[in-house]
Amino acid sequence: MTGLPVEVDLAAEELSARIDGDTLTVTIDRPQKRNALTADGYHGIKRAAMIVADEPALNFLVITGAGDVFCAGGDMNAVGNPERRWDAFTDAYDATPFETLGKIPKLVVCAVNGLALGGGLVMTLYADLVIASEQARFRVPDLTRGVYEAFVAARIPQRIGTLRANHLVYGNDWVEAAEAERLGLVGKVVPHDDLAAETAALLDRVRNTGPAARAAMKREMARALPPVDVAGYWSSMGTAEQIEAFTAFLQKRAPEWPVSTDRDGFVSTRRPAWTPAPSSS
Repeated sequence: MTGLPVEVDLAAEELSARIDGDTLTVTIDRPQKRNALTADGYHGIKRAAMIVADEPALNFLVITGAGDVFCAGGDMNAVGNPERRWDAFTDAYDATPFETLGKIPKLVVCAVNGLALGGGLVMTLYADLVIASEQARFRVPDLTRGVYEAFVAARIPQRIGTLRANHLVYGNDWVEAAEAERLGLVGKVVPHDDLAAETAALLDRVRNTGPAARAAMKREMARALPPVDVAGYWSSMGTAEQIEAFTAFLQKRAPEWPVSTDRDGFVSTRRPAWTPAPSSS
C-alpha cells in the first residue's frame, strides 16, 4: 500500500491520470480535437512526469490516448484559451514536456493506440519504450506549418538514421505501424485490442530489472544524445513563414511562402558568374 491516490489531477481537462501499483497512466481524451493538446495538456504531462520522478513507489509513466487517436500534437487554436490554468506566456520556452520525459530517472512508456503526429510523435521520441497498436500511424507535419521542430531534429536521426529521417521530415509522409516498427520508430507492434495487455506484460518484464540500475542506464544512454536547440525552436514561432503556414492551415489552402530579400545585394554580385552576359545585338 503506497498511500498514493488512485486518481491524479494534472490540471488539464483533456488528461485523465490513474495510479495502479507502481505505474501512473495518463490518457489523452479530447476526441473532438483528435486528442490535440492544449498548453494545459502539455504542462499536465510534465506534471505527471515529475510526480513519477518524485514518488519512490512509482516506477513507470505510461502515456496513451483514448479512442483511435494517440495525439495529434498541439492545438493551434488553443493559444488564446481564457480558461487555461497554466501561463503559456511566461512558460513559453519551457512549455513542452519532451525533454522532461527524457530526463526523469523513471521509465516513460508510450502506448500508441492510433494516429500520432507533431507533438504526439515527439513524445514517442523522448519515451524509453514505445509499443504501438497495429492501427497506429505516424507523421512529422511541422515543416508544413513553418515550424523548425528542433526536438525532432535532435532525436529522430538517432532513432531511425539520418536518410530515413530526411524522408520522413521533408517528405511529410504517413508511416504505418508495421513500417514504423521496421524503421525503429516503435519497439513493438501488437493487435489493437491487445495494446493494454501487451503494455502491462512489457512492464512486468521490466520489473525483473533493478530500478536503480535502470535509472543509471537511462542516464548514461542520454549522455550520447545531442542537445536540443530549444531557443531556435521558439525563434521559428511568429516569423512571417510560420504565420503564413498556420493561416493557410486554418483557411484550408496551400501556403504562399514568403521569400526573403535580405541578401539581394550580395546575390546580385554573384549572379553574373553563372548567368549569360546580356546580348549586345
